[in-house]
Amino acid sequence: MGLLAALPALSIDISAPTLPLLPLALNTSQTAAGLTLSLFMAGFALGQLGGGGLSDGRGRRPVLLGGLACFTLAGLACAVSLSGEVLALSRLIQGFGAGTCAVISFAMVQDLFEGDAARAKRSYVTAIFGAVPVLAPALGTILIDVAGWRSVHAVLAIAGAALLAVAWAGVGESRLTRPDSGRSLLSSPTLLLWDDSRFVRFALANALSYGVIFAYIAGSPVVIMRELGLSSSVFAGVFACTAAALAFGAWSSGRLGRAGASATALVTPSLIVSAASTLVLACVSLAGLTAGLILVPLLLVVLFTRGIIAPNLQHLAIERHPERAGAASAFVGVSQLTAGVLASAVVAFLMPIWGANAVAVAMALMAVAALAAWRWSLAGSPDQTNI
Repeated sequence: MGLLAALPALSIDISAPTLPLLPLALNTSQTAAGLTLSLFMAGFALGQLGGGGLSDGRGRRPVLLGGLACFTLAGLACAVSLSGEVLALSRLIQGFGAGTCAVISFAMVQDLFEGDAARAKRSYVTAIFGAVPVLAPALGTILIDVAGWRSVHAVLAIAGAALLAVAWAGVGESRLTRPDSGRSLLSSPTLLLWDDSRFVRFALANALSYGVIFAYIAGSPVVIMRELGLSSSVFAGVFACTAAALAFGAWSSGRLGRAGASATALVTPSLIVSAASTLVLACVSLAGLTAGLILVPLLLVVLFTRGIIAPNLQHLAIERHPERAGAASAFVGVSQLTAGVLASAVVAFLMPIWGANAVAVAMALMAVAALAAWRWSLAGSPDQTNI
């Protein structure tokens, strides 16, 4: 499940080093090269929406196998593409397959486990997901140096084929009951979820917390390399450390959940620490104290808390609709992606005003908003002791 959930991140991070090479390799523009990433993200969102709802009515296994086949074939098409247009279209299809696999992995956790066990398993899935950004960019660079940019997509196709073989042989159907299979699989689950205000608030708090991390990802090259004057290799090391902090936070969440810690006991202090850390980060940045010894520890704290926040808020949201775990997982995933786009837009809007400091300001805004959304989700709740 962790590897399936990590497919989108793997596909993005391992192929990122190929983007500067595509204009010359395929005789296309830099804009068209960038479009390969944008279309992958669009396919990822569509795959979550379509795959999640479809698996609720038709079962997880057939949709999962279809998604993996789609991902694998699209990877092969990417590897042999002779034009930017073909590569972009193949990446769109690849994103659809990756999004389908990711959303089903989280839905299957909900199918197979309940309560604290489900939270713990979701934490371990998040830990594996968090480890991917540590390894993928370096692997992509090595593949390009050894065998060229096409080898990156060939490796993704091989990874998809290997997961398809494992899933075909060893993954059974986790969705044992399939209610409402004759109803609309795209409209009715969405309407049902929107009617649950508590679910929407949990998903909102999780999405805004994700926006904190996306603002960091979007602006970290500017801050670390341009403002701090550090080399690309040091930047890679910092990025790896922060990704490891997220993975360690998720692993810690799983251990604490197994020990009986409630979601509230984990999420509330983590969101408070995240908001406080990003506010300090913003103040330090605006004051001009942009030293690595100050900024990097704060970033590690923020990423560690996100590792705790993510699996618990995702569990609280999806747990409310176990009969619609696919649609619920899709809602949570797409809301995260939307918050990521919003965070990037905030960074871009504030950059002309505050320069590189806009990254820290955007992180603080998203973190404070996530804390407010969490407190809103708990307001007036008669069952807080069970959360």
